Amino acid sequence: MGNSMRKTIMATTAVAAVFGWAVSAAAADLPTWSIEDFRMGAAPAGVEGLERPAAAATEAKASNRERSSAINGTLYSVIAPTYNGAGGTTSFIRLFNGAPQSSIFSVTVVGSPSGRTYGSANISVPRSASRQFSLAEILTLAAAGALTGGDTVYALYVQNADQYTGWQHVTFNGSNNFFENNSLCNTTLNQQIASTSTQVLVNVHTTRLAAFPSKFLIHNYWNAPVTYRVTAIDSVTGTVINAINMQTAANASYEVPVSQLQTQLNFTPAVGQNHINLFVTDPTGAPPYEVIGHSVFNQGLSADLNLTTVCAVNGTTSTTMSSEGPGLNGY
Repeated sequence: MGNSMRKTIMATTAVAAVFGWAVSAAAADLPTWSIEDFRMGAAPAGVEGLERPAAAATEAKASNRERSSAINGTLYSVIAPTYNGAGGTTSFIRLFNGAPQSSIFSVTVVGSPSGRTYGSANISVPRSASRQFSLAEILTLAAAGALTGGDTVYALYVQNADQYTGWQHVTFNGSNNFFENNSLCNTTLNQQIASTSTQVLVNVHTTRLAAFPSKFLIHNYWNAPVTYRVTAIDSVTGTVINAINMQTAANASYEVPVSQLQTQLNFTPAVGQNHINLFVTDPTGAPPYEVIGHSVFNQGLSADLNLTTVCAVNGTTSTTMSSEGPGLNGY
């Protein structure tokens, strides 16, 4: 980024401070960690002067069609198919709340192929948290009975009035310890929140899940070094754990074990503190010039699994950052 552009953005940040916009951790007050030891390669030649790609276009609404009395799925974000233990595979749903206050998710349980509604539940999630539920837990909350009338699987239809909310669908097989990210999206969460200068990873494994260690992946695609602020947040409560600045070189990729990140954050997870959310923000207020990822090493399978994708409940909009200043919820 050119110096003039960064100075302009930093001036904007200063104005935010004058008007009392809350920022949870000022970049200048945080320790800075150079992660060059985890760099995966040098920048390729000939990439100087790259422009940031244009923002993804908002997806068009489905055309109006005549339907039976089944629920209108165009008004929802749909999680399907789901798995309730058949063959050992179970669905786990993570509900992420990027709103500045607690938020209510409306989850309707629908049978397939009938489209029959089996029940519904309102689920509260704290600010910045991503609560995890098994499919069985959601069915209980929704008072949804057993599948009948030829239905073979449940689908979950999700709504939330708050813009920056999302979900992740992970499946786990207890018989062979295989798990994967089954999140199928119209719009990803990180597309949705790009206007806040932040990108988010949910339910990153802490060292409490030693058999499934996580890695934090980041690639800075700007043609100059950028220092990002990384804020770690308890996935269950939404409580901020700590934050740190992370230096990245131009056009460089990094693969950072979460164990190392915990050390830099001066964070030792408590018993049962299995997941954290990571908010990665350019504190100058610039758009995200990074790609971030979350991979988990399954020791039983000797394989890395990608758990990055999180789906947005709502489509992208032109909404700008909140009055809390640069960063989602001020992080």
